[in-house]
Amino acid sequence: MDIFRIRYFAALGVFAMASISAPTAAGAAATTNVPCDSTALITAINDAGAGDTLNLDHDCVYLLDGSTGPLPPINVPLTVHGNGSKIKRDPSAPPFRIFTVNADFRLDRVVLTRGDARNSPGSFGGAVAVFGGTTHLDRMTIKNNTATYSGGIGSLAGTTLIVSSSRIQGNFATINGGGAANDGTMSITDSVINNNTAGQKGGGLANDGTLRVTRSMVNNNRAGNVGGGIANVNGGTTILNRSTVNNNTADNAPGGIDNEAGANAVTLIRSNVRGNAPTNCSPTPVPGCVN
Repeated sequence: MDIFRIRYFAALGVFAMASISAPTAAGAAATTNVPCDSTALITAINDAGAGDTLNLDHDCVYLLDGSTGPLPPINVPLTVHGNGSKIKRDPSAPPFRIFTVNADFRLDRVVLTRGDARNSPGSFGGAVAVFGGTTHLDRMTIKNNTATYSGGIGSLAGTTLIVSSSRIQGNFATINGGGAANDGTMSITDSVINNNTAGQKGGGLANDGTLRVTRSMVNNNRAGNVGGGIANVNGGTTILNRSTVNNNTADNAPGGIDNEAGANAVTLIRSNVRGNAPTNCSPTPVPGCVN
């Protein structure tokens, strides 16, 4: 079974939860300015056609609580510009994730916080769960979210998740992937993954797909078992380019990169893995990583 159990949930047909909107006619994409009101945001997502753009109100806090519930699933290609806003689940609300994504999606300049996917389909991705398509997250802050797998963001097999110039911090997974977990193709560029926690593996990141980390820091994360920084398992491939995996901890070795996927499954290109406790890399050696 893969590290997120999300292939299993996909096979059960989680996409059937919400009807897919019919695509709009060519050239009919619209831009909508969403006022600072959570109900207005929910309505705008429900009404969006394929290719539409939503502009959130500058510096607004869109609070999701027991009366609003979660945001609707993203079922058509959509762009959302956050403009420095925040989308927050009220801690007193029932647990739910913030974004469930079933189509191509672009999201930028927004803080996503307090999502809790432990009771959501797949139990992964407290802030963003990618079930289909390609998702771009740019200039984001993903913090203090919770899930069983991938406390912050997570992606299924067959999907692509691209993260740039973002901060993933303070998220928690009860099992694997405190900050993020990947079962498909994930790239993280010019970003910081810090102070995340996993109950088992991959305090910062957990991967059993293809993961590329470029010019980024995976530092000061924690795992209850192994791989405080990164857990690379089940045939996963991880490439670190000009990045650091430093000062992460785990209850058991290694504290840095847990490479269970075999020789040459983790590649370091001008990258440092240092100061992790109790060791830097194991059980399969990672070329360039010294304990």
